[in-house]
Amino acid sequence: MADKELWKMNRTELIEITYVLQQNERTLREENTHLRKWLDDKLLCLDQAGSIAEAALLVNHIFEDAQQAAKQYPDSVQYANAQTSQMLAEAEDQLHRTEQECLALREKTDQDVKRQKESFVREVQQILQKYPELAAKLRKNER
Repeated sequence: MADKELWKMNRTELIEITYVLQQNERTLREENTHLRKWLDDKLLCLDQAGSIAEAALLVNHIFEDAQQAAKQYPDSVQYANAQTSQMLAEAEDQLHRTEQECLALREKTDQDVKRQKESFVREVQQILQKYPELAAKLRKNER
């Protein structure tokens, strides 16, 4: 992701991305722990193996399992990246919708204020027409 894109993101988006990355890191750490435990178990089995042939068979299984785990790792990273990209796209869409809603609310508020101001001016003019002496006092005070 480009640095410019990161600078343009708001706090919520950055927190969401950080959260996803932390989840991915946690998953990978758990997988690493699991694989280390598994490897320790295999090494223990290897230590207990009585013959070179048995050890060779165990090593073959270890390498096969390790190779399978290595093949799965890029898929899990790719999946995590896809999830992050999808979340980012959803966040950008939500941001766009929110910006549009804010603009609409601002326009509505501006129109409401304008209407209320016009109504107020009309009411004041009606009062001043109804009470000419009040209008005269106000004009006198303005000078």
